[in-house]
Amino acid sequence: MEKKGRRSTSAAPQASHRQGSDSLYGRLVDSVTEYAIFTVSPSGTVTSWNSGAERTFGFAEDEIVGQDVRLLFTPEDIADGQPAGEFTAALNEGRVHRDCWHLRRDGTRFWATNTAQPLRDEAGRPIGFSKIVRDSTERHLAATALRESEERFRLLIESAADYAMFAISLDGTITLWNVGAERLFGFRESEAVGRHFSIIFTLADIENGEPELELRQASAQGSASADRWYVREDGTRFFAVSKLTRLAQSPSAAAAGFVKIAHDITERKHQEEVMRHEAFHDRLTGLPNRALFSEHLQRVLAHAERFRARRFGLLFLDLDDFKAINDRYGHARADILLMELARRLETVVRAEDVVARFGGDEFTILLTDIDRTEQAVAVADALRRAVAEPLLFDDHEIVTTATIGIAIGSSAYERPEHVLRDADLAMYEAKAQGGNRSVVFDERTRSRGAARRSLESELRQALERHEFFVQYQPIVALSNSRVVGFEALVRWRHPQRGTLLPSEFMLAAHQAGLIVSIDGWVLEQACRQLGAWQTDLGNPSVTMNVNQSGLDLAQPDFVARIAGALETSAVAADRLRLEFTERTLMEPTQAVTEQLARIRDLGVEFAVDDFGTGYFGLSALRRFGAGALKIDRSFICGMNDSVEKTEIVRTAVTLAHNLRLSATGMGVETAGEASALRELTCDYGQGNYFSRPLDAERATLMLHPAGAVSW
Repeated sequence: MEKKGRRSTSAAPQASHRQGSDSLYGRLVDSVTEYAIFTVSPSGTVTSWNSGAERTFGFAEDEIVGQDVRLLFTPEDIADGQPAGEFTAALNEGRVHRDCWHLRRDGTRFWATNTAQPLRDEAGRPIGFSKIVRDSTERHLAATALRESEERFRLLIESAADYAMFAISLDGTITLWNVGAERLFGFRESEAVGRHFSIIFTLADIENGEPELELRQASAQGSASADRWYVREDGTRFFAVSKLTRLAQSPSAAAAGFVKIAHDITERKHQEEVMRHEAFHDRLTGLPNRALFSEHLQRVLAHAERFRARRFGLLFLDLDDFKAINDRYGHARADILLMELARRLETVVRAEDVVARFGGDEFTILLTDIDRTEQAVAVADALRRAVAEPLLFDDHEIVTTATIGIAIGSSAYERPEHVLRDADLAMYEAKAQGGNRSVVFDERTRSRGAARRSLESELRQALERHEFFVQYQPIVALSNSRVVGFEALVRWRHPQRGTLLPSEFMLAAHQAGLIVSIDGWVLEQACRQLGAWQTDLGNPSVTMNVNQSGLDLAQPDFVARIAGALETSAVAADRLRLEFTERTLMEPTQAVTEQLARIRDLGVEFAVDDFGTGYFGLSALRRFGAGALKIDRSFICGMNDSVEKTEIVRTAVTLAHNLRLSATGMGVETAGEASALRELTCDYGQGNYFSRPLDAERATLMLHPAGAVSW
């Protein structure tokens, strides 16, 4: 009988279904609720649907009849060719049984046992398929869980060979000995049974009575656990976790013996020790690292708190210009230097003192007990002497120096980080004084450190607030006294202190890591101004010199930034001159050499600034392709009254001309100095005698023919 509310269709198979539903057979099929029974047309359309199918799949008859049977299959089975493959197999084999996942109306999955067989007419022609599906999810999950449990049990049994298991009597005599014990300890069963179980203990543990103590503890408490070193039959040692358990007929009964289980964890123990060492020691030098040093400092500070008269010293050591050494000789040699320096530092201090590597080229030294500040200063001097000893590497002699900040610790300090902070402040104070020295922290150091930090903060704000501006100092051709170019010089319009010169803030900018940002901004401004002059004045011959630091050269995008500034301002590359100090270019790295080559490839010329203050070799001048030398102002000032200075300048000018470079005298202050440079055939002059640095508007006037000045 047709169920109330179910929609019938006019298709012939569905009409057949209605007739069948009125039959006893149809009512029988529809009454089966444990099995989903339905039929499918040869084209894959559901043609009948019993109440068991509705319960199993969740689709009402009027929702599924006429729909594609693939609605009931998972996407994976459909992609694999089901149900078409299932029905094809049924046609070929007469009946197909398969277990698979099906989909319910709400999208959930269930595991089912399937039977599919073809339906044929009286002539034997296939007219569709019947499907019987039964939800067997619970049975499937139970079987899966059983298999997983059996697998875990199997793995447990197989791994039991890794455990030594043996029984001992009340007096400690071995009575049973398994294969795992034989493998672990090396004694065969015949060699172990009848002997005291102390044969597996180290001599030190035997002398300390550990076997007897373990027996007493297990007898009294029921078990005794111990992780310790054991000895094999051949005398080798290994580390194992072990447990000795009392055997008794009941909890209240006396012990009948013991069973001991042991497992070798030597490798894990070794890994733990390695991990602990790595966690608290520097990998390169083997010295304690920041974490372990902090623990030592905490203990010393607690000791000073208990014994208020006790004092200690904390030295913060930073290598001078270590980055230059790293760049010049490579990371491998720099690492060897650090390892050697670590060894030297340890030889200077006492055994109870602590030397740690804080990271990079920073070391800390904890003098655990001192009487006077002078002791810490003496140790600092000895450490600096040890660092300064040359290290011979192949054909090179590497020399470095150290700057040290000293904090004298006492019960006045509450936290370890405060001692470190003060030693660090003292180190920066020593750096500000030129480095290669030590400074003891005091309250003046704190105030100067606060001022330095305040300046660094103000510098960051100055970048954000656009407080920097550029002035331009003329560069004059000495042969005809005409302005041929300018040097771009940065200034800071400080909101409280007025205009600041680079000497008042560039060191702080360098230490704060802001020098690259400032230099990049000046380069962009200078190129923009040069482009304006070339456009507005039709004067393509004027050049622009811009100072750049060694940190700029180390930036991977440095050349790209130069090219971008030139392109944005439409300035020809040969009009730009980049100035690098002689010290920056001394023995540069391969990376710096390649950067300079790429700069030349752009068509940009560079000049060696402050020439004469460093040790820049002739071979380096040729190799780098410098275009100009700028002779340091210290040689120009007073050269009329100094034969020595005049000869130094003459030599520099001659050197430049012999190498086809131009020479510029810097810091020209008087007419006499300008005249002397002309007599030495120096090409260009720059200094306040010709003009102080000017803003863009006044500099522009000097380029007009009417504004030309004679000197």
